[in-house]
Amino acid sequence: MRHTTRDERLIRDIALSHILSRDQILKLGYFGSVTRLNSRMRTLRANRLVSISDTPFFNQYLYLAGKKASEIVGNRVARMMMSRAPTPRFVQHALAVTEVRIALQAHGYTDWRFEAQLTHSFLWGGKQWVIRPDGMVRTEGMPVLLEVDMGHVDPGKFAHKLKGYQAFLESGELFRTWTERQLSVLTITTGTLRRRRLEQRVPRGCDLHFQFDTFDNLGIAIAGGWS
Repeated sequence: MRHTTRDERLIRDIALSHILSRDQILKLGYFGSVTRLNSRMRTLRANRLVSISDTPFFNQYLYLAGKKASEIVGNRVARMMMSRAPTPRFVQHALAVTEVRIALQAHGYTDWRFEAQLTHSFLWGGKQWVIRPDGMVRTEGMPVLLEVDMGHVDPGKFAHKLKGYQAFLESGELFRTWTERQLSVLTITTGTLRRRRLEQRVPRGCDLHFQFDTFDNLGIAIAGGWS
């Protein structure tokens, strides 16, 4: 089949987002109607560029990159796709990240980047650190790294994530990697109580700006009722 520039952008978006729902594809502006979306997605499915994930916990199609998507997304992203295990918890988190992306863009945040484009390891203070944010946006020129918390991560492990971002800034790795001198970390979580618990884990004496918000406050309904 002949695929369009829009097809290529959409397939890459699905691959890097891990999974997208029908409504999310609409909200992201790829199609103007459900009818046009369904028609084009049928063609992409028939050509194995996308596939669908069946789940009893969701009332619409969930789209994954198909077996032939590597022709568009390249080998590196294709290898990442093959390493995934689309468990219910993984799917729920991936859909939540995209909902946060859509909500923040509606609030004027720009320049979305995906987890796979941001994951970075570095050595500092005799330790190996890895940062793996769920995404990144910009506001007023400043990069904002996102942590989308579904309430499953132990607060101690979450505190280690925040220390990793602190090390990323204080080591100078932020500037060496992205030529940025400022950084903010925004955590979106499940509710007020969880938010308070996570706020208590913010490292002291750090130049990083840590922010916290909830799904409800952003008007986000989390997909599925499974864990």
